[in-house]
Formats: sequence, structure tokens, C-alpha cells
Amino acid sequence: MKYFDFRKYIALLIFSIFSFFNASSAASASTFPIGGWQTTTPEAQGMQSRNLAEMMAHIQKNDFPIESISIVRNGYLVLDAYFYPFTKEQTHQIFSCTKSIVSALIGIAIDKGHIKNVDQPITDFFPDHAFGDDELKKSITLKDLLIMASGLKCRDSYLYRWMGFFEMRASNDWAQFVLDLPMETAPGAMFQYCNGVSFLLSAIIQHTTKMKTIDFARTHLFEPLGIADVEWERSPQGIDIGYGEMWLKPHDMAKIGWLYLNKGRWGQKQIVPATWVEDSTRGHINATLFDHYGYQWWVDSSGYYMAVGHRGQRIFVVPDKNLVAVFTGTGGRALIAKNLLDFYIIAATSSPGALPPNEKEQKRLDSLVTGAGRAVGFIWTSEGEGIAREGVFTRTAPPAFQFQYPIGSKKAAAYGLQVMRMHPPSGSDFAAAIVDIPEGLKLKDFGPKFYTQRLGHIVSNVKVVSNKKITLQCGTEAYRTDMTYLWKGYVPITTYVVSAYKDGKCIFVSAHPYKNHDKYIPIVESLTLK
Repeated sequence: MKYFDFRKYIALLIFSIFSFFNASSAASASTFPIGGWQTTTPEAQGMQSRNLAEMMAHIQKNDFPIESISIVRNGYLVLDAYFYPFTKEQTHQIFSCTKSIVSALIGIAIDKGHIKNVDQPITDFFPDHAFGDDELKKSITLKDLLIMASGLKCRDSYLYRWMGFFEMRASNDWAQFVLDLPMETAPGAMFQYCNGVSFLLSAIIQHTTKMKTIDFARTHLFEPLGIADVEWERSPQGIDIGYGEMWLKPHDMAKIGWLYLNKGRWGQKQIVPATWVEDSTRGHINATLFDHYGYQWWVDSSGYYMAVGHRGQRIFVVPDKNLVAVFTGTGGRALIAKNLLDFYIIAATSSPGALPPNEKEQKRLDSLVTGAGRAVGFIWTSEGEGIAREGVFTRTAPPAFQFQYPIGSKKAAAYGLQVMRMHPPSGSDFAAAIVDIPEGLKLKDFGPKFYTQRLGHIVSNVKVVSNKKITLQCGTEAYRTDMTYLWKGYVPITTYVVSAYKDGKCIFVSAHPYKNHDKYIPIVESLTLK
């Protein structure tokens, strides 16, 4: 018969209590990626590899349009997955996640004395704008802009098919356009998501700091965080676009989340005031899409908050789990990333401290991550008819040709005469097609007559802007035709078409951007006949 060893029991109990508090202390200690994110296994940070592996398998089974997932817990990167063709080295357009970064810049500007406080009326920031006798509009404050409750009759979100968005972009002065919108409700009374309002926030930063918003951001936010690779588009008036159009790497998006999780502190330096972080990330107003809205951050009732961008861009900050999760994507339902966070990632955080290693599930997770990033060729009908791989589309079947496209472009369904179609990272699309040469039609007339006529069956007001002869790299004569039109009656599109004749066929490559036109012209002009 074995006797109960009371002394051994007490020793084990004390050891267990000590281990728990030691693990809790390690979990709450902040580690900062000064030289880049350090990686560990999920178990080393109290997370279950099994849950994360099941998430990866679920994503791939359902073909969710996700391009990357980065998960940070306790300051360590526990999952870093990239879905081909997106890669770790690429920046990604973060769309409206930009708004949350602009919010941080507003907080920094207030802290440095450039702006008084959030109760300051917007009339102070736009002295050249005539507000007239509209007392309601003159009562709009900076806080009203931050919480998307300006009271302006704004119709520039997905709820209105972005109609007001394109109207603003077509105007001569974007800030003036927004300020001229009529009032719909009293300021602060109702949530109304408005991209134009976020654009005003960038204009306010530029006006008060006497710096371009990107320069202010580099000096006071990006450089202290070690973020160097940033692209940010400007309006024609020279104002950095506060509602979006920023490009960052996923690891740098995670830095923004980790900064906020640590209440604006980075190492030993306070980058964003702690009080601003707290005020920004609590719900000030009930919202649509997600529960509440703070200062350009969405707030979930369960206690976490998030930067949310169109087409699946997310920065989730989960304070009670000491966790940040970043998603980038190319579309899909708005709740895909949130559901993955709720049902897999948060569920995986089963301990504040380290768990025993789980080599089997860690290997399974590693295999799924490797498989997601493995390079594959995109084929539409057969490899001979055309394959897109590593930035080059090649067709070996007659008529043979090839052209180059941006790395990171994704396959899209081809229609009609198209032999291929893809979406580049910058949006819109490009395609290649083959058609029998119309009888008697000269090459110089293909774009202005044949292509324009077919395009006219889909859209109206097609105008040929230019039609010029070019020489392809292979020495073949071709024509580049540029044309403009309004998609859906209000979205301004420019189509670029390069066409060439060979063996009784016309090969033509086309692209259809509404912005970033300089990124599309090299695609169509790289056509080479083989």
C-alpha cells in the first residue's frame, strides 16, 4: 500500500503555482521586433498548432481569396502564411486599414500641439472654404469626422456602389467636394461610413503640420517602427489619400497592431499617446458591418478591435490574448477573416504560457503553409493554349506569343474571345485574346473600329484617345489604341489595347484601369510574337 507523500504534494503544488505565474509573466512581457519579427512554434506561445492547421486546411478547401496570414502572440510570430502568387517580399494594398493609421497620425499631431483637441471645429482647418450660414455644418468637429458621424450626406461607400467616391475623384478639388456635401443629420448623431471624411483627416494633418501626411507619418510613426517600404497615393491636389491607397507589407501591418496592443509604446519610446490609443479603440457609436466604431477603428463587442480594409485586409488586435492577427486578400465575404479569427485563432490560444511541443501537428501546419506558397502555373484551357507563370504568360499553340505581367497577379475567368484574364495586385484586370482578322480590316483600324465596336456593346460613350503604331520587341509592327468610357455610367475607365496580326489571326492584349495607369501600359506593350 502506497502512502500519500504530503511533502511531495506541497512541493509539486508550489512548483505548479510558480510555473503558472512565471508563464503568465512571460506572456505579458512585451517583445518588440526591432530587427524583425522573431518566430517560434505556436505551442511556445501557448497556442495549438492543431487549430491553426485546421484553419489552413479549411481555407484551402474552400478556396478563400486570402493572400497572407500573420499571427503574433506575446511579440513572436507564430504563423506566417502566404498564398501563391502573393509573397512575403511584396507590399499589399491595405485599402481602408489606412484610416486607422491616419487616426494614429491625428493623435500624434494633437500630442505635438499641431491640433488642439478632437472638439476643434473643422472650420479651423479649412479657412479658405466658405461655410456660409450653414450653422449645422460649421458645428462639425474633428471627433465627428473620426467616428464617421459628420452628418454629411455622403454616398461614397459600398452601400451606394461607391457612386459618391467616383464623383469625388472626378472633381477638381476633393476636399472641397466633401465639404460641399449637404447636411443629412446633426453631427455626432448617426454613423455614416464616408471615405471622403477620412480624406479630410489627411488634409487636416497636412494643413496643421505644414508637412505632407506621408512625411509626417515617416518621421513620427513609420521610421520609429522600422517601416521603410511604404507606398501612398496622393490626390491631384497633392494630399495623401486618407481613406486608403496605401501599400504595406503584412509584417509592417502587424507592427501597427502590436504598437496599439502596447498602448502606443514601442520599446522604451511612446510613439502614440496611450490615452489616444484607448480613446480610439473603444466604441463611440453603434456602426454597420461591425458592432461599434472608434476613431477610425472598428470595435467588436467581445473586446477586440480591428482595422478593416476592402477585399479582406484586416489588422485584428486582441488585448486579452496578447495577440495580433493580420490578413490580406483579394475579395470575398466581409466576415471570412473575422470568422477565422473567432473560430480558429482565438480558440487556439489555450494557455498564457508555453504548451508542450506537438511535433505532429507542427509538421502538419508547416506542410500546409509550404503548400499554400508553392508556385504553380495558371492554365485556362490547356498548357499549349497558354500558361501564366512567374510573371510571364506564354502560348505555344499557333499563333504563339507571350507577354509579361506583374508578379502577384491572380487568375480570373476568361470570357468570349479571351484566352486568359488576370487581376494584378493594383486591381482592375488585363486579358489576351485571339480573333480571325476581319475581312479587309487594316491593322491600324483594329482598335478604333473592331475593338471599340465590341466594347460599345457593353458600355457607352467610348472615345478613342489615341491610336499609334509601335514596334514590338520581336520587331513586329503593332498598334496601341487608348480609349476612355464610363463604366456603369460613373466610373471612368481607360482601356489600353495592343494588337498585332499573324497567320490570319489578330492577337491583342488589353488592360482596363481606372487609376495607376502607368502600371498597366507595360503589360500590353510587352506583347511578343513567337
